Amino acid sequence: MGEAVKDQVLLIKTAWGGKSLGVDFRPPGSGGAVGPYYTLMISQIREALANLKTDFPAYDGKGYELAGFIWWHGWNDFCDAKLVPEYETNLVNLIKDVRKDLKSPKLPFVVGELTGPWPANDKTLPKAAADVRNAQKAVAEKPEFKDSVMFVETHDFVRKPEDSPNPSHGHHEFGNAETYFLVGDALAHGMLKLQMNQ
Repeated sequence: MGEAVKDQVLLIKTAWGGKSLGVDFRPPGSGGAVGPYYTLMISQIREALANLKTDFPAYDGKGYELAGFIWWHGWNDFCDAKLVPEYETNLVNLIKDVRKDLKSPKLPFVVGELTGPWPANDKTLPKAAADVRNAQKAVAEKPEFKDSVMFVETHDFVRKPEDSPNPSHGHHEFGNAETYFLVGDALAHGMLKLQMNQ
């Protein structure tokens, strides 16, 4: 992103393992208790933006624009049968609520496909995981999100467990650095395409 954009670029990462969208990141629009990690995520983003000069001495002081949000997620929801059917609705609400809470109504969203250990046409892909992948894709195809939300497939980047450092960690794509690099690159290219539509 830094090479593609002439202005300064800051990536704010908020990430905690083993968290679901249906409970931990549950957005306000989904009703029920707001997920504590949704609240923490918004809080940490605001904190980072409030302390740009302190935390990033190279910041040029020209102000900032929220230019994109990337969501690469899904494992813990697919593991809970109760959460799978509501994943699509929860993701729609997440996008709307993040835009509202960050006061960025057209914030571009890239949704990275639930990756895991399943490459294309893998017959071991659980139905629940396929359902989450389909829900992620369906959200990006909604007319209300035209040109502002993009689904990025990532399953082609899965490498064999025997070619990876953690062959028993399918939930972390076997810890394969090539997979992570390719996923990140694809998500960034997706974001650049969305930004061209803004």
